[in-house]
Amino acid sequence: LRYATVLTNNVIIRIGMAIVARAALSLFPVPFLLKRLNFCPKKILLSHSFCFHPDVMRRACADITINIFYGLYVVLSTGGIDSLLIILSYILILHTILGLASPRERIRAFNTCVSHILAVFVFFIPGITMSMIHRFGRHLSPIAHALVAYVYLVVPPVLNPIIYSVKSKPIREAMLRMLKRKGQD
Repeated sequence: LRYATVLTNNVIIRIGMAIVARAALSLFPVPFLLKRLNFCPKKILLSHSFCFHPDVMRRACADITINIFYGLYVVLSTGGIDSLLIILSYILILHTILGLASPRERIRAFNTCVSHILAVFVFFIPGITMSMIHRFGRHLSPIAHALVAYVYLVVPPVLNPIIYSVKSKPIREAMLRMLKRKGQD
């Protein structure tokens, strides 16, 4: 895989700037959409400890149709585009891996891909679950909503380094040595 020749510093900077620009443009209208709403004094309880747009807009006494459609547009456009690009990149990676001559090289490349796929799942699954529970789980207790929200916030950053560390042979060996020492004490 020609990682270093394809992803030069210039390309990485451009990708980073595109990600920041997309996020800023997607989130820029949200405060203005929320500012125009009148909020009911009796609806003050939020189900999350962070500002979750669907949670805040449900506390309004006004028509939130525009907010709903904008939120759906943002989720579908960003999540949909991200998913399509991830699938496309893995199709290209799979094509490259299957073109490798040696079965041993194929196994090594597939082994690396497993880490990446796990990291993607660890990031996307809690986010999708939080969105689905917020949309379709109104009958659930507030504790279920809060628990899923905290899983979304905590699990991906915690598991991401673990996923990549376990795949690294020197780190894995050091962890096993440390665990063996503790087991002998």
